[in-house]
Parts: sequence; structure tokens; C-alpha cells
Amino acid sequence: MTLNKAGIIEVIGESLQAALPELENVDYDAALTGDIGLDSVQIMDLMMEIEDRLDISIPIELLAETHTLNELAERLVPLVNPK
Repeated sequence: MTLNKAGIIEVIGESLQAALPELENVDYDAALTGDIGLDSVQIMDLMMEIEDRLDISIPIELLAETHTLNELAERLVPLVNPK
């Protein structure tokens, strides 16, 4: 599967809706834990949903370095489209 950042953002949005349906109108530049208010369990649920939809494995180190959904999308591009 080849996806650009926009396609990955779409998958993230769908995954967010599936994993956390109570969230509405999420700012993709907002901090995941501070502004959006996700706790560690919710973040892991979201990551598992994204992994399932993209058929990838997201390294835990990537999560530690990611603060927003847009950053996550940028960091997922090489995982989704390996060289």
C-alpha cells in the first residue's frame, strides 16, 4: 500500500473515530496528551487501530517522539512506504 501524508492523515482520522468515537473536531496540530486529552491507554488503542488499518507495526520509540497527529502522519510515511 502506498500512501502520502494526506492519505495517512485520513487513516488516522478514521482510526481515531473508531478507537475514540467520543472525540469530535480534533485539531491535528494539537498535543495528543495535553490539548486532545488522550491518556496512555487511549493512545495505545489509537496506535493499534492505525497499525491494523495500515498493516504496519509502529515502534514504541516513534510514539515517544511524537506530539501531534500531524507529526505522527509524517513519521508513518516511511513505515507505510518502505524503500
